Amino acid sequence: MSADPENMTQYDWFSQARIYETMGNYEKALEAYEESVKLDPHYAKAWFHKAKLHYKLGQMELARDCVKRMIELEPDWESYIKKYLPRL
Repeated sequence: MSADPENMTQYDWFSQARIYETMGNYEKALEAYEESVKLDPHYAKAWFHKAKLHYKLGQMELARDCVKRMIELEPDWESYIKKYLPRL
């Protein structure tokens, strides 16, 4: 990680999570998504990608929790749930 974690924004954490996820380091990716939504609980995109990763890992309850939060923030995104997370 190139940036100082103390100075990272929710967008920095999100970007780091996407990198970790691409590299297959899902544990670190989930930690980074969590940091992103801690800094900005209204960051729906981070909630969505966190849900997708939980879903991919078979962690359906955690995926559902993220989806609930995302839908509260962006009700119009429900179609993404049906497309990317069909079993939820």
